[in-house]
Amino acid sequence: QKSCIIGLVADPERLADIRRNRVAIMSDHNLKEYTDLNSIKKEIDESKNLFKRNNWPIIDVTRRSVEETAASILKIIEIKKNR
Repeated sequence: QKSCIIGLVADPERLADIRRNRVAIMSDHNLKEYTDLNSIKKEIDESKNLFKRNNWPIIDVTRRSVEETAASILKIIEIKKNR
């Protein structure tokens, strides 16, 4: 079976919130770039460009549950299988 790569992206502000909460729980405050909104925006833009260059499907998971994301992934795999 051929592999299927699917790009997952999220809204930069939402991702920054998630990362700030994660860092607070870890009590590690040496992760400035990890939580910096501009760094996150750049990271997401670079990811989207990589996905587009390779013609990989992209799913925005910002407002999706894990179950919804999984259902979308299964749908993409099924579509690719039937090509």
